[in-house]
Amino acid sequence: MDIILCGGGDIGSAVAEMLTAGGESVTLIDPDEKKTRHLNDRLDISTIEGSASSASILRSAGVAQADAVIATTDVDEVNLVICDVAASLGAARTMARVDHSMFLQDEQFDYAAVFSVDRLFSPDRAMASAMASRLRNPAALAIEHFAGNEIELQQITVDPQAQAIGQPLRTLAMPQGARLAAITRDGEASLPSADATVEGGDVVTLVAERKVFSAMRQLFSKGVYGQQSIAISGGPPAAVWLCRFLKGRAFDIRLFEVDRERAEELGEKLDWITVINADPAQPEVFDEEQLHRADAFISMRSDEQNMLACAYAKRNGVENVMPVMRHAEFMPLLEELGIDRTWNPCDAASQAISRFLHCHEFERIDGFFDNTLELMRLRVGCHAKLIGQTLASIGDEPPMLVLASEDDQGTPFVPGGGLEIAAGMHMIVLSTTAKAAAVRKLLDAGGPR
Repeated sequence: MDIILCGGGDIGSAVAEMLTAGGESVTLIDPDEKKTRHLNDRLDISTIEGSASSASILRSAGVAQADAVIATTDVDEVNLVICDVAASLGAARTMARVDHSMFLQDEQFDYAAVFSVDRLFSPDRAMASAMASRLRNPAALAIEHFAGNEIELQQITVDPQAQAIGQPLRTLAMPQGARLAAITRDGEASLPSADATVEGGDVVTLVAERKVFSAMRQLFSKGVYGQQSIAISGGPPAAVWLCRFLKGRAFDIRLFEVDRERAEELGEKLDWITVINADPAQPEVFDEEQLHRADAFISMRSDEQNMLACAYAKRNGVENVMPVMRHAEFMPLLEELGIDRTWNPCDAASQAISRFLHCHEFERIDGFFDNTLELMRLRVGCHAKLIGQTLASIGDEPPMLVLASEDDQGTPFVPGGGLEIAAGMHMIVLSTTAKAAAVRKLLDAGGPR
């Protein structure tokens, strides 16, 4: 694909690296000559020095022939204007980074439609959503988000005393909008039949709309974690998103912010948490707040501060530390400190953009099954042989389980057997590895609408 990337900062450079590694053709536009020269020397991309909101600059980049224009500057309004101009000049698709929640949560005004943007994305919001999923589901072995984070897929180990033990799946009272996608036993994953049962120690792959996931998970685990104590160091926008995602009685959140004015602002905005004007990495603050008892310690300040704060928390008894790290050079030191998991808004942005670019085609989703099953994200083409058939009527050959889909308005849902397959429909599909190619052919995955 030919991609025009507008903005060569941290987000833009990370995305450019991801796209070139995937074999895409990238033209990057940025007014800073030092940035364009650095990226041109480091990556196999074309660069243009100038303002991407200029029609002449976009034309020189080949906007009319581009498969997508992605605006990643650190100014929301500039990104929206870039996409508006690009769309008017014939860009096939546009995507804009927006960091202010106003652009993402205003139900009375559709900014994406007004500025001709096909997709809005926030790196901070995407990262915070992934962090919140990990905090809500500490026992999950793997977690994946679909459809704007509204649907989750998780793998968990079945507790020996779980309610679902020994019961055929057809008799389990699974909530609407939830499915058991696979059962892994003795390292072998399989698509379950309606008469299949689970045993203690099995690994089950669950998919559910976010609002019912907790009820679904409780069938297979003890499901009682108690109220978690969460300490957050720093109050950037990502911390605000995280607090919003965790809002509820399951979490006791203390947010520490060293800037008094920002702390007061956060206290008014997030009235369901405790905001403290202090640095939790200071020993006297850590001890006074008894942070050694926290279930999780999250740091969202500079890389150096995050590394030191999380190392101190881990050394003093906090098992789950979650540093936000923007630069990879710190990773070896973190591993020496016993911290093997970090969070990065650049990674979140790269994942969001990759999914946007491939939503019209086909993409494997790795990390859940080794060889037996294959998880796919795809779009149904107009030549699909299954168009017009319901999920309940398509039979077992080739084996295929549709885990998630989107309706005509883009609303995600976990479908039942009555869903009728239509051209252009986006789906998350699970099949056996041996039959995955046959499934893609039947659905004309990535073919014309």
